[in-house]
Amino acid sequence: MKHVFWMLALATVMAGCRAPMRGWQEADLPTHDRQVAFDAARDVLGRHFELAEANWARGEIETHPELFEGPRAGTLADVRGAGGRWRRTAVCEIGREGLAVVVRVMVLLEREGTAAAAVLSDMGRDEVPASVPRIAQPGGPKDCEVWVEVGHDEELARQLLEEIRNRVQQVEKREALPQEPSGQNIIEESRQIGREQGF
Repeated sequence: MKHVFWMLALATVMAGCRAPMRGWQEADLPTHDRQVAFDAARDVLGRHFELAEANWARGEIETHPELFEGPRAGTLADVRGAGGRWRRTAVCEIGREGLAVVVRVMVLLEREGTAAAAVLSDMGRDEVPASVPRIAQPGGPKDCEVWVEVGHDEELARQLLEEIRNRVQQVEKREALPQEPSGQNIIEESRQIGREQGF
């Protein structure tokens, strides 16, 4: 009986090691070339966001925060007027697991520093009472901006991940196709054959 318990405990721990962390979307890419994966991720994120840092050595890409209209579906906090401005930041990690190249994408959602946003961050959900006041900011809103993490945009992260995967597939297909010889190459090959045969 003890052996069964320890085997189940070990299986649970091992399963937890491979599970992605909250908010991260992960996929194995159809390439063994980390540079191809990094370039594809940088291009895709650069089309959607302004890049803040792209570090090939660490395999990390991070964007500047981008203001947007808020979550795709209205939340109770928005309906009750507890809102503030929203922004999102994309983070991408490219690494290896064995021979496979793995990419992880997370889109962090933040809300302008309101008491409602603080409650959202602490509770991990989108419903807050309408009576929660805004956080007092010394010197007014221009002097001090406070942003509170309130969740992740998993739908956008999946979309970015799919675009990265498609981009890598396009590059791999292009490299797998045999190159058609150019006119200059054909002439040089003909001359070489002529020389070899004594013409």
